[in-house]
Amino acid sequence: MNLYEQLLVVRERLEGIGAHDDSMDLVEKLLKRAEPARNDKTSINQVQVLRHMLRMPETVDNYNVYNDLQELISERDEVEIAAREDAAPAAYVDTDRRPKPKSYYKDKKDKEKKGKG
Repeated sequence: MNLYEQLLVVRERLEGIGAHDDSMDLVEKLLKRAEPARNDKTSINQVQVLRHMLRMPETVDNYNVYNDLQELISERDEVEIAAREDAAPAAYVDTDRRPKPKSYYKDKKDKEKKGKG
């Protein structure tokens, strides 16, 4: 997703959390700036967009905007952690491979001989 599309997603997420009007105004301002790059092929990560927004003077000077953006970042972190936990195998599943004892192969060989003989 390019910058313009990422800003649209950020706006939707801010609306979803009931963000302050200052936060919405900042995103609208950034959307107007990014309008020329609407069809740009350059991909950008949403976390990069949020971190850049956090460093902007408008954000640093306004606690409401800063808190809203921090909430978006923390939501994203929670989603990523949950996805990683879901992808990990369960702790009770035995995934270790162990060599079989010599007696296993000996019994197997005896069974093959009996089956042929």
